[in-house]
Amino acid sequence: MTESSARRSPKRRIMTLLLFTLIVGLTGYTLVCWIAYGSITGYQRQTLTTQPDGDYETVQFASRGQTYTVEAFLQRGNPDGLALINVHGYRNSRFGDPPLSRGNAMYALGYTVLSPDLSDNGGTTVGNGQISFGYSERLDVLGAFDYLVAQGYAPERIGLMGDSMGAATSLLAAALESRIRAVWADSPYSRADQVLAEQAQASGIPPIIVPGSLLIGWLRTGDRIWEAAPIDAAAMLARQGQRVQLVHCAVDTMVPPHHSRDLFAAYQAAGVDVTIWDHPCQAHVSALSDDTDAYVSAMDVFFRAALSQ
Repeated sequence: MTESSARRSPKRRIMTLLLFTLIVGLTGYTLVCWIAYGSITGYQRQTLTTQPDGDYETVQFASRGQTYTVEAFLQRGNPDGLALINVHGYRNSRFGDPPLSRGNAMYALGYTVLSPDLSDNGGTTVGNGQISFGYSERLDVLGAFDYLVAQGYAPERIGLMGDSMGAATSLLAAALESRIRAVWADSPYSRADQVLAEQAQASGIPPIIVPGSLLIGWLRTGDRIWEAAPIDAAAMLARQGQRVQLVHCAVDTMVPPHHSRDLFAAYQAAGVDVTIWDHPCQAHVSALSDDTDAYVSAMDVFFRAALSQ
């Protein structure tokens, strides 16, 4: 061995060690992200069998532009009345609360209520097997809208109401369909990637896992979860003249209240017809159960004003 090669040997060993450490680190990060993505998005079928009040039908229709079928409860209200699409949250379904109670309350007031199972969240609708936090689920909501229009309901008399992920999904759907005139959004997040990072940090998981997990999801399914960002819909909602009612509990550890406040500020700045109800409730999406009469009355006033023009 020459003197020159002897001097280079320690440097080679250091570079080799650094390269090996980098490969091991990236492999470990990728594996953790793969597991994390599957954990937060995998389809978990619920076993609930609760049903809506009164006469109802179980109906099926196509998710807009997709090949799978959406299943839903349809409660037919007054023939000449208003219709609402009732959108559940993360890993919930049309069988669970709060959507079941919310739908029953509005049906009792004469509204037609269509409550779809968003794909892959826990109900009977299955798409690609992975939750996308509104990115693909918005097409299920638009499929529900198309179904009601095909049933003879006037587009301008159809509104959306949703909670948590369902609220965010409803806002995303409205941005893609100008004929939707009003959205009641209870406890939405402003950005899916942001709320996932917040939840990870609150659980003691490094938030750096989130972007890698979303990239894994895109590579596996094509779902661009980072685009599930209702705050980015501000300009479109304003341009289309759609009304938005935001509701959020004062204490919410699942989706912190700043998300609705951030949406309100962005929407107001863009010119959206938006109002916000900062409710004193102390848990995620608990305003309806804590203050039922006032909540249902406020929904009724909002939709009759927005959909009867």
